[in-house]
Amino acid sequence: MTRYHRPRLLYYCLSLVGIGHLTASLQIISELLHNFDVDLIYGGIAYSNFPQHSSFRVLHLPSLSFNDAGELYSPEQTAIEETWHLRQDSIHDFLNCPYKGFIIEFYPFGRRKFKREIRPLIKRLKLHSGEIPIFSQVRDVLVPTDIAEEQKIMDIINTEIHTVLVRGDPNVIKFDETFSLAPQLGDRLFYGGYISPPSPEHRLKRTNRIIVSQGGGNVGQQLLIAAIKTAVLLPDFHFLVATGSSATPADIDYLTSLTQSENVEIVPFLADFRHHLLTSSLSINMGGDNTLLDVIATRTPSLAFPYPGNSEQTIRISKLAEQGWVSQINEADLNPIILKNRILSLLEKPYPNTAINLNGAVNISRKIHEILATFSAAQ
Repeated sequence: MTRYHRPRLLYYCLSLVGIGHLTASLQIISELLHNFDVDLIYGGIAYSNFPQHSSFRVLHLPSLSFNDAGELYSPEQTAIEETWHLRQDSIHDFLNCPYKGFIIEFYPFGRRKFKREIRPLIKRLKLHSGEIPIFSQVRDVLVPTDIAEEQKIMDIINTEIHTVLVRGDPNVIKFDETFSLAPQLGDRLFYGGYISPPSPEHRLKRTNRIIVSQGGGNVGQQLLIAAIKTAVLLPDFHFLVATGSSATPADIDYLTSLTQSENVEIVPFLADFRHHLLTSSLSINMGGDNTLLDVIATRTPSLAFPYPGNSEQTIRISKLAEQGWVSQINEADLNPIILKNRILSLLEKPYPNTAINLNGAVNISRKIHEILATFSAAQ
């Protein structure tokens, strides 16, 4: 067995709709790499911008996604059972025990349809690494469920999870607002803060540019269409429309065909999204986790449109809107005349002077380090 000079951690992350879960996890991993070697098991949307670090390894599992009925299927058209076996074999070959700790993104609050993969993984880790701390890393807002389901989650936590690490700030949203049994966790619940790169030290001059984006997922064309139709009513503004990495050439051609004015620019991706925000007047977006944090960190006025059916996203946007960090829009606001008025109205409003904890990656990494040090000393 290969010996390592530094303790090694295992991280498990799935991103099945957008890439928000993955990018948050990668920022935590970036901090963990200061003190640990990290192996990441990743499943979900294709992604290639992983850390290039000698202490980091990644396994990209054969894909499983959810269809419109909420059932798992293989995008590669492989039989579902065969895909499960391929994933199991890949994990078996990838693991390099022993590990000092295991971080699972979102489980058991979500990902329970993957428990046939996660639970054998935990069992194998305990067999080859001993009783190591297992951390659940979770977002601040959950899809509300009934008390019976919450109790099932608590039963798994009490059996398998050492500490729940929340990506959030309780001054914005408390975890028990969408998970009522959170108080039972006591000191096993840790708020790290939202995960975002540091806010820029210097403010740049803003232009009359409006950034319209749908993030890294495959939903949101409705919002882009509305913004393109609104641009003709606001000729003094430049509309920079980012379609997202999931958009096909046909999607971009279709959006281009809708353009009725010269103040619209359509691009598939913005390489330096934050810099564009810093020099723009306003952001119109889908309210994804990372986009919301980017607009807050850059103090950019934002109209956020949660896509229908995503209740956790709607809850988060609503809470942030109550404190003035963003303004929520709905389908009725996508009428060009109404959207024009929402844009002009928001630009007249002052931005909040309060602060939000955006240092989640550092704080969560430190907490993991602290627990592992205490855990090792007790053994």
